[in-house]
Amino acid sequence: MISIIRAHDSLRFSEIEAHLSGASTSTISKRLEEFESAGLVSRTQYDKIPPRVEYVLTDDGNAVRTRLEPLLEWAEADG
Repeated sequence: MISIIRAHDSLRFSEIEAHLSGASTSTISKRLEEFESAGLVSRTQYDKIPPRVEYVLTDDGNAVRTRLEPLLEWAEADG
């Protein structure tokens, strides 16, 4: 999920969900809450109709993504 958000700078929940079609809505929501609590993702809610929420990586989230990148590249090459 961190890689997905980073690839797009910011994403709405439905856009994240579209990238993770095999995951349930509740699982995605729970992970986003965990990432937000850990300081990896920032959540911005806009007071509009319909409601709009966007997620972006924080500096810590970007640091995690940078550290995970070699592992992800290895997994893709090996898979």
